[in-house]
Amino acid sequence: MSELNVFLFVTNICAVLLCGALLPITPLLTRKSFLFGVKVPPEAQNTDEAKALKHSYITITIIGGTAVLAASIWQYIAAPNHTIYAVMFFPLVLIAVQFAAFVPNHSKALALKSRLGWNVSEIKYADTKTSFTRGNLSAMPHCWYVISLIMVFASFVIALVRYPSLPDPIPTHWDFNMEPNGWSPKTLGAVLLMPVFNIVMVGVMWLTGVLIEKAKLQIDHKEPAKSFAQHKKYRRLMGHGIGVLAAALAVMFFILGLQTVFAEFTAPMWLTLAIVIVPAIPVCVISVRAGQGGTLLKVNAAEITAAANGDLTGNNAMSDDKYWAWGLFYHNPGDPACFVGNRFGGNIGFNYSRLPVKIGVTIGIAALIASYIWMLMLFQALI
Repeated sequence: MSELNVFLFVTNICAVLLCGALLPITPLLTRKSFLFGVKVPPEAQNTDEAKALKHSYITITIIGGTAVLAASIWQYIAAPNHTIYAVMFFPLVLIAVQFAAFVPNHSKALALKSRLGWNVSEIKYADTKTSFTRGNLSAMPHCWYVISLIMVFASFVIALVRYPSLPDPIPTHWDFNMEPNGWSPKTLGAVLLMPVFNIVMVGVMWLTGVLIEKAKLQIDHKEPAKSFAQHKKYRRLMGHGIGVLAAALAVMFFILGLQTVFAEFTAPMWLTLAIVIVPAIPVCVISVRAGQGGTLLKVNAAEITAAANGDLTGNNAMSDDKYWAWGLFYHNPGDPACFVGNRFGGNIGFNYSRLPVKIGVTIGIAALIASYIWMLMLFQALI
């Protein structure tokens, strides 16, 4: 287990460092028209009161992130065989830290808006045909998902062809050096485990791309054409980033599947990790450099002109604070959109008043809980 524990520790530290670094800068990436989920005039961001709220949020998230990092190191030193629990639960602690830092500041931002008279009743967001239809899936970079599905199909074919000649039991777990250290009885389910994981992950990544493309836009009322152009550019960049990551995951699971059906085939752990980590770096860079919904992206005159021809008209009710619980959860029965732009940090959110969203979120939570239980049982057997 020592090699596995080292791998899990490194994974946990990388995740904590990445998330811990992103939490304090989230207010800087959020649209200037929102202050901790509250709709405000962009110039309100420069007031001493708004800066004080941001300073409070940054301080809490830095302290919380540092505490989680210290706890991760202490846990590995004190109980290395339980590192899997740190990997599973410490990210949830970081989410709790962000929630604890955000919610009080949201309440204070609402009070400030009322006390200082930040009147935004006349500020509207321009809607577009794209925002009403919530994107066109033909704009997604489907080539990456085609490549991914080819890898999935190949893994299924290879597994089924090799199944009759496989020994019993078969290797289903490997150490840090990719040497088998766990075996399972030869069953069709065990042989097809990696291909099934593969197709599930491709599906998850495709749905992520769909969410990015279909989310209802929030367009800057002052420069709607520029804002729409930024949205389009952001969707294009993130679409390719997510697509490349999907293909990388498909390759990784394909390689892991080969190790199950070909005893003589081994791939170094560093290669398997690099296949996923390298494509993930541009996605992180795009998220930071682009800002929320692409608000920090530079667009040229041609892109703005093209966006201006997109019928920028009307307004929408997303600017009303009453539809946003804690500034995080959008609930508007009068809005037909299921996917919307968030008001803080994350680019994609949901309209929780819509039945498909309620069903999808319920299934997602149930699947997350089930996966945690399954992983706990799996690793408990290995310890």
